[in-house]
Amino acid sequence: MSYWNLNTFMELVLPKLLTMTLVSFPIGSIVGAVVGWLATLIWRRTMRGESLSSPKRWLIKPAMFGSFIGMLLVGMLPIHANPASLVGGPYSGLWFLMMFVFLAPLGSIAGAIIGATLGTKQFSQIKREKLIGIVLLLAYFFASVVLYVGLAPPALVMEKPTANDPFPVVAELKGYESGPKDLALSDNGQQLAVVTVRYGEDKVEIWDLPRKKVLYSFKTKPNGSVTLKDILSSLEFSKDGQQLITAAVQQVQVRNLTNGAVQMRLDGGEEAYPIADNKLITLASVDAWANEPEPHNLKVWDLATGKLLQTIDADLAPTERFSVPIAISPDGRLVAFPPGLYSDRIEIWDMGNQKQITALTSSQPAGVLSLAFSPDGEQLAIALGQGTPLSIWDWRSPKQIKTIAKADRAEVLYWTKQGVFVGSDGAFQVWDPQTGEARQKLDLQPSEERAKSDLRFPLGPSALSADRTTLTVYVPRQGIRVWRVDK
Repeated sequence: MSYWNLNTFMELVLPKLLTMTLVSFPIGSIVGAVVGWLATLIWRRTMRGESLSSPKRWLIKPAMFGSFIGMLLVGMLPIHANPASLVGGPYSGLWFLMMFVFLAPLGSIAGAIIGATLGTKQFSQIKREKLIGIVLLLAYFFASVVLYVGLAPPALVMEKPTANDPFPVVAELKGYESGPKDLALSDNGQQLAVVTVRYGEDKVEIWDLPRKKVLYSFKTKPNGSVTLKDILSSLEFSKDGQQLITAAVQQVQVRNLTNGAVQMRLDGGEEAYPIADNKLITLASVDAWANEPEPHNLKVWDLATGKLLQTIDADLAPTERFSVPIAISPDGRLVAFPPGLYSDRIEIWDMGNQKQITALTSSQPAGVLSLAFSPDGEQLAIALGQGTPLSIWDWRSPKQIKTIAKADRAEVLYWTKQGVFVGSDGAFQVWDPQTGEARQKLDLQPSEERAKSDLRFPLGPSALSADRTTLTVYVPRQGIRVWRVDK
């Protein structure tokens, strides 16, 4: 992928060039006029008694032009080419003011002096106009290059690596400056959604994995100040693949997939789970500053109308765990969750009938970390914080049919035809749910870090496609990697 990006030039470089010009012109005109007038007086005094070809020639115009160029390149360019100029906020404003107070006088006065000095030289009218045009062209070209290099994001490259992983690698996406906030895969695993934050703005990109290209990208920052309704926490594709669900801290948005336009806003927050029959489950939007904050219960919405269908009592605060322990069955009709993070019960609801159909009670109430339905939807994997870390349940009976004591404490849990993926300490260990034996291990640590010490990076954001064929994980210092996990 080319490093040149026309959108970056139009959205970042061009507006800054215009701002720099609008600020430099009046300052350069005023400073240049004053310096040019003084320079003229000094020049005439030093040339008194000598023959002047143009005794009435003034140095004001060349000083104004020089002051404008100096203000543009010295007074404004170092400020606007710095990424801090895009962050915003009081600290950024203070930094901008301090830099401006120091650089603006330096650039405008130095440029005026150089312009006035050159103005003492004799040039023909045609040569003078040509020189002005060349200087302007070079100044704006230099400013454009510096702005683009300073502000443009790194080039994003999707390639097929030669990593020796236990599963086929679909692609690896490199170029993100920091880890993404969240990842999402379409139901068939063909599209990847990535939300990142840069310069205080959330940006979403939709990648076409087979074609290795970005289909759509958009920023979610609205006009005006950013609130908790705008800071994204997670995202998901709708079941029909036509919409993107973005969950902010205190609001859930249903967006047009192609341009990011918000089609519907729902009273939810943090997490959203598309289910069958064009419905959506969200956590309730909670005001943490309230005297008596409401619990993080579950809300069920009709995506066609935006109508709230049902509220299920629960208390699932997302800040207390790596992920919220909620599992959706492969057909999208069953939802499993504990009514509280430290509850010894796991409730299973039939969302078509909007009622609870069974509940599982653990003999070790130690906090549920993560849940996952089997590919056929008949069994449920449960990861606990203490005691037996992983157990397999027949939820219809309901009874526990297998315990896997050797599994690590799970940060995230997935279940495919290959087995149960337990994500922990920078790796995914795959366990056979029938025998309880370890199968493959997907180590996500950079090889150089693995060789230097036993320090393990925590898992980055990850996602499994609804058809259980494709897994994606952010690998620290390497990028976003995508595997086919059905083979």
